Amino acid sequence: MTSSPRGARRRRAVLVPVACAVGVVGLGVTAFTGGLRDAPQDPPPTVAPGDIIDQGQFRTQFIKAVDTNEKDDFGGTRRALELVVKVTNMGDETAGVGVVPKPGTQVSRVSGFAGSILRVTPPIPSTYGPDVSVVSYGIKSQQLQPGITTTVVISYRLEPSARAPEKVTVDLGGFVHEKISDRDQRMYWQIAPEGELPTDAGSEMKPITPAVQARVTLPVRQESG
Repeated sequence: MTSSPRGARRRRAVLVPVACAVGVVGLGVTAFTGGLRDAPQDPPPTVAPGDIIDQGQFRTQFIKAVDTNEKDDFGGTRRALELVVKVTNMGDETAGVGVVPKPGTQVSRVSGFAGSILRVTPPIPSTYGPDVSVVSYGIKSQQLQPGITTTVVISYRLEPSARAPEKVTVDLGGFVHEKISDRDQRMYWQIAPEGELPTDAGSEMKPITPAVQARVTLPVRQESG
């Protein structure tokens, strides 16, 4: 949790200077159109499958999405839609793989890698949410070791008769390495927010609105487990 980052500690650029310039030069236009708040936001950068995404705490590659039948814990089979991701922990300490947040506009500030899976489109119906595991030589774990690239599988259980989508789009967040609050000066990897992280005392456990760092679309293909 408190591991220091490898390399630069950069947060995503905030377009405050541009907004200020528009405010100074185009006050009349702003008043006429109802304010800058109404202007459409730029879409997040689009990346291709296999491209390396710098999330700060992790380097991430979305490899594929598959509709597969896999063995369950009781010797039978179950159907699942799986997102296969290569993840490198860039910190100095072991990180948890975490859980995918529930759909919504806000997320927990401190989470593992899966906490940065902000949105999957179309939504994949799943009673208990996706299972997220590090998979190595057929063995599952919940830990991402520092400096090592591992395979992470995000598995959504599907009903046997369910129709899998032709493609899925993932909105991915990033991480910043900052103090948890003015009261708690310890440094943590936290989900990068829209704007600034709250730092006032008592804000440590408050959810935040995350920034979407990248968007990747994966075709879904059939594959045997």
